[in-house]
Amino acid sequence: MAILTAQAIEGYKKHTERTIQRARYRIGSAFYDAPIHRRERMPDGRVAIYFSITPGTSGSVTIREVQLLDTSNSVWASKVEDIALGGAQEGVLYRFAFDFKEV
Repeated sequence: MAILTAQAIEGYKKHTERTIQRARYRIGSAFYDAPIHRRERMPDGRVAIYFSITPGTSGSVTIREVQLLDTSNSVWASKVEDIALGGAQEGVLYRFAFDFKEV
């Protein structure tokens, strides 16, 4: 039997949408800011946060980590990655998706 109501789950989703302020990604040991590109509710109810990773360098780089930061500039979510980009014209649209369920 569920303890949380649908309204409570919706509250967690809204809090997540309001709390995440910006994103950043790591190349080597340096972090680079990335503005949030889009926030959406996916058809299955998950909260999705999108941002673009466009290093703008002339050579190849590898994205080693992506993070979302909250309104206090604290890390809210982090994921280790291994995304290779080949040059100045390459980039990637990255998505974090959060699913809120009571288990």
